[in-house]
Amino acid sequence: MIKKLFSFSVIAFLLISCGTGGTREASKEIQDQGPVKVEFAALVANPSDYVDKDISVEGKVVHVCMHSGKKLFITGDNPDVRLYIQAGEEMPKFPTELLGSVVVVEGRLTRPVTGSVEVHDGAHAAAPAEAGADTCETEKALASQTALADMMMVYSKHTVLK
Repeated sequence: MIKKLFSFSVIAFLLISCGTGGTREASKEIQDQGPVKVEFAALVANPSDYVDKDISVEGKVVHVCMHSGKKLFITGDNPDVRLYIQAGEEMPKFPTELLGSVVVVEGRLTRPVTGSVEVHDGAHAAAPAEAGADTCETEKALASQTALADMMMVYSKHTVLK
């Protein structure tokens, strides 16, 4: 009787341990795959499909913030639609030499808590627009666009292609 109980316990233990190991390995493989490559046009067409996901997207750098160095804007085929990219506190400033380059940017696409992208840094926000503040043309264009206007990518790294 004890032999049968012991044998049954060993078999049950083996079945249980085998059943859960594969799930952990599969989820680890998914995490190790890295960001999902997204075409700029697909991002514009369905941005909500990529919110809170790590993605990589290719685009032309049309603006590097001269004030903070932590903001970058890229565009795809349509130069009127820009993606706002924000470097975190621990990230270095974007090099100004990126302006005009084609890059692949990796990061997490988010929708800011406020519901709209706040792209003004301290220098821009200090004086109201009515008082003649020198606001960035790219930031104005971003505020007026309908696609990606409420999206922001939190930057993790980039690769220069051209």
